[in-house]
Amino acid sequence: MTDFETRFNRALEEVKYSPFGDSKVYAKAQVRREFRDNVFIYGTVGPNALHNGGAAKGNTVAWAAAHWVRMTKQHQQHHSLIAQREFHFYDPGPRAAQLILGEYQMMDMYYGMNNDLFRNRKLNIAEFIHKVMEFDRRGVAFDPNQSGRDAFMAAFPGAGEGWKKHPDTDAAYGHSATKEMSKIIREGIKTFGGKLIFEGKSVFGAGIFDPRAYQGDTDLEAQELFKYFKWPVTPDTPFGDGSLEFHWGGRPTSPTRAHFLTNWNYAGIHNVHRAGNRVNQDDNRKAWREYLEKVMGHRHGLRQIWNNFRNFPPGMIVSNPAMVARLNLHSDFAKMEMVIAQLSALIAQHRRPPG
Repeated sequence: MTDFETRFNRALEEVKYSPFGDSKVYAKAQVRREFRDNVFIYGTVGPNALHNGGAAKGNTVAWAAAHWVRMTKQHQQHHSLIAQREFHFYDPGPRAAQLILGEYQMMDMYYGMNNDLFRNRKLNIAEFIHKVMEFDRRGVAFDPNQSGRDAFMAAFPGAGEGWKKHPDTDAAYGHSATKEMSKIIREGIKTFGGKLIFEGKSVFGAGIFDPRAYQGDTDLEAQELFKYFKWPVTPDTPFGDGSLEFHWGGRPTSPTRAHFLTNWNYAGIHNVHRAGNRVNQDDNRKAWREYLEKVMGHRHGLRQIWNNFRNFPPGMIVSNPAMVARLNLHSDFAKMEMVIAQLSALIAQHRRPPG
C-alpha cells in the first residue's frame, strides 16, 4: 500500500486534464483553484435511500434535486448518452436542499450511485481524486464521462460497491474506497483552501461519539472533522488552509451535545428526532435517564471529541433562571430533557434552533 501523502503529492504532479487538450500546468493550477473556490457539503443520508418518480412518490427534496441535475447545462450536453437511463437519486437528506440552493459540491458527485449526479462534479478535482486513488495505475484512465463509481468498479473488479469492506481496498487504502475519497476531499480543502460544511441535523450521534455503536462513512467523517472544533465552539472553525462550518438544517449553528442527543440512535425511519431513538427502542425511561446523566458527566465513556461541545445551545429555556426555577429544572438531566424537547419541537416546526 502506497502511503497517502505520496499518492496525494504524486497525483498533483500527474494531473493533466484540460478542456483544451492535456496540460499539466493548467490542470495543477485548476485543482488548487477548484478546491479554493468551491464549497463542499458533507453530512448524512436521509431516512430513505433510493428515490425515483415524481414528487408524489419518494422524497420531494430528492425529486427536486434530481430535477435540478437533469436541468443543468452539463446534463444537457450529454443528454444523448443518458436519455435511456432510468434516473435514480441517492437521497443526501438535508444536503439536497442546500445543493439546490447553493450549488455545492458533494462527495456523492465523486463516487455516486446509478445516476448522473457525477456530471456536476468539478472535473479537475475528479481527475485528482482518480489519480490519488491510483485507478490509472490499475489500467483505468480518467474519463470525464465516467463516474467515480464506474471507474472504481473497473479498477477493482469483483469488489462490489465502494463503501463495502473488501480485502483489495483494505490493501490499497486501509479502508473502503468511499472513505478514501472522502479523505482526499478533506485533505484537499485543508491543503489548497476552500470550505467544508458538515450538515448535522440528521446524523445519528451515537455513531460519531459512542465507540460501541456502528460507524458508517458519515460517522468517520464527523469524527475527523469534529477534532477541529475547540471550546468555546462557534459554527465555523479553521480547517488547515480552509474552513469548516457546522450546519443544522441548512443554517450555520454552534453544535452542542443537546443537538446530537435529539437524534442519537437509528430506530427506524419514523423515529428520527423522536424519543424512540434516544438510547434504543427497548430502553425504558430509567435507562435513558441513567445514560444521559452518564454522558453529561466527566466519565461519559464516549470519544474524546465529546468534550469539545458544551451541553446546551444559548437562548433555550435553561438559559432563563426564572424559567428554570418555575419549571423546577434543577438537575442536569431535567435541563437536558427540556432542551432536547425544545430542539425537537423546533425541528418538527422546521424552525431554526438558537445558536
